[in-house]
Amino acid sequence: MFWREDDTGAVEYRAPDDVFDLLFRLRGERLDIDHAWALYRALAEHLDTALCGRIGVHGVRLAGSGNGWIRPQGRDAAVPLSKRSRLVIRVHRDDRDAVEAIRNRDLRMGEQSVTVGASSVRPLSMLGTLYARAIRCARDQREDAFLGEVAARLAAMDVGASKMICGRTREIRAGKETLFTRSLLVADLKPEQSVRLQREGLGDGRELGCGLFVPHKGIDAL
Repeated sequence: MFWREDDTGAVEYRAPDDVFDLLFRLRGERLDIDHAWALYRALAEHLDTALCGRIGVHGVRLAGSGNGWIRPQGRDAAVPLSKRSRLVIRVHRDDRDAVEAIRNRDLRMGEQSVTVGASSVRPLSMLGTLYARAIRCARDQREDAFLGEVAARLAAMDVGASKMICGRTREIRAGKETLFTRSLLVADLKPEQSVRLQREGLGDGRELGCGLFVPHKGIDAL
């Protein structure tokens, strides 16, 4: 008897490790809710123009309401920084040293300032559900048209999206321009598709946190 098992599907996918997120500790008192543009300008004072065009700046996640504290809603409102606050930047490993040059530097954003501390690495995830806080779109674009456009762009990246949920709309001030965005959850991705979408992102504005995907385990954020 001759017996050979078909092992064509047994090769485990291994995500490349050349792109990852750098998480920087921060020291400071508070940041404006809409701080993306000011943060990018502050980073540009320490990083060269070409490098700024390659990185993705997730920004700083600020505390939400809880424990009797109500987070202010206005874009101009400032939110206190906690000890757990992190500045997150997506980088290629070739740029790691250059980006880490911001350690121990002060990032000045108008009347506010934060000091950048030690960094750690967060690898890309192979989870099948990804979430983007902001994807750029036209203000008057209908939700179904937005999802159709996203599906076409993902297909061009060889990322088959069978499940997508469009979420919150958001405005981001960028100098004299105001960007209109929608949040997006993409589910049922294969590991290699998930990693590809995190590596390549979707659309422009990544220096302001647009088009960047992170792993997600639920739909509460939408």
